[in-house]
Amino acid sequence: MKIFRTATAALACTCLFAACQNSEDAALAAYAALLDGDISQFKQQEIDTWALDSWMELILIPGEIEYTYLDLDGDGTRELLLQRVDSPSIYNGVFHYENGQLFCWQNDGMEATCRDYPLRDGTMVRQYDFSGSRSYTLFRYQADGSAETLSTLFACEEVVEGSSTEQVPCYKVNNQKVDSATFQEQLDLQITSRLLERSAWIPL
Repeated sequence: MKIFRTATAALACTCLFAACQNSEDAALAAYAALLDGDISQFKQQEIDTWALDSWMELILIPGEIEYTYLDLDGDGTRELLLQRVDSPSIYNGVFHYENGQLFCWQNDGMEATCRDYPLRDGTMVRQYDFSGSRSYTLFRYQADGSAETLSTLFACEEVVEGSSTEQVPCYKVNNQKVDSATFQEQLDLQITSRLLERSAWIPL
């Protein structure tokens, strides 16, 4: 009986691995088509919501865009990440594959002071720079494309008239005030030391 259970478990693991592999292969094929400008695997609602029919032809320009693959939601299948070459503040996008369809989770080419970029383990950072202040939100994508916030960091080093009553410089980690050294330590620990290597990005 023990041998039977072991064999059954091994077979189940093999089938699960095969299913994951098939999903990954299908996802990569869908992403390759998207990189060629094919948006047919999106539902029309998705195309309309993110204006993909007009945006993609402006984004997918060889020499101006780069991409990589990371599992952002922990389902075993990687997502496609796009960004302007070394400049996610100009454009960054995230695309997810599931059950034969593509979904857009991020398509930002409007807000130059805000940018999303990945860490090596699939955690995302949303960085917002404005008039001497910097905020960082670390988050993980969930299966439905929503975001779960993991931690926040904030630094304000210049007085912006009329925009804040905070004394400067001001540093916070998870909304708790800290000194400059603690902030820098946490910035390095949580973000700088975990950045995805430039070599992971593939030029279009």
